[in-house]
Amino acid sequence: MGASAAALTAAAQPASAQSVIEELVVTAQRREQALQDVPVAVSAFSEDTLKTQRLDGGQNLLQAIPNVNFSRSNFGGYNFSIRGIGTKVVGTGEAGVSFHQNNSPLTSNRLADAEFYDVERVEVLRGPQGTLYGRNATGGVVNIITNKPVVGDDKISGWLTGEYGNYNTTRVRGAVNIPLGDMMAVRWAGAYIKRDG
Repeated sequence: MGASAAALTAAAQPASAQSVIEELVVTAQRREQALQDVPVAVSAFSEDTLKTQRLDGGQNLLQAIPNVNFSRSNFGGYNFSIRGIGTKVVGTGEAGVSFHQNNSPLTSNRLADAEFYDVERVEVLRGPQGTLYGRNATGGVVNIITNKPVVGDDKISGWLTGEYGNYNTTRVRGAVNIPLGDMMAVRWAGAYIKRDG
């Protein structure tokens, strides 16, 4: 009797009271599509998801993406690998994982040391992506999409966060959006990180 009463109560609730899943739009195939419509193995993280899961930088992506490994080597080197194909290159070869910011390739990147700030989303495409992203995307692609300037708003807006921790760890991040009329705006963003010891 209790089970059937619960089922009737659930059926009687209006559609607006049910939870709605937010649609995440990605540009994995060089055009805007809903994540569920993309026929590629994609892991995408919005700005809120990055904050919630504490995915502060590239080396933390392995905590949330299957088939991804990250390791550091001496003198600032690193290996970010997807499905066993990575960025560690011997000699003059090209890395097997391509890194892009706003769909532009970054040949010299600091994914191991950089932190995500003022980022709209991060997309990681697993598997060969050479058709759309070039020959050095055999393992996959990491695409970082930054926040765009807000146009049409007549107010200056921004945000600033700060953290302080052990060993005098100081972390400050912020962004400022300045509208310049109805057609243009400027956005500055930055991050400062320092840690002793």
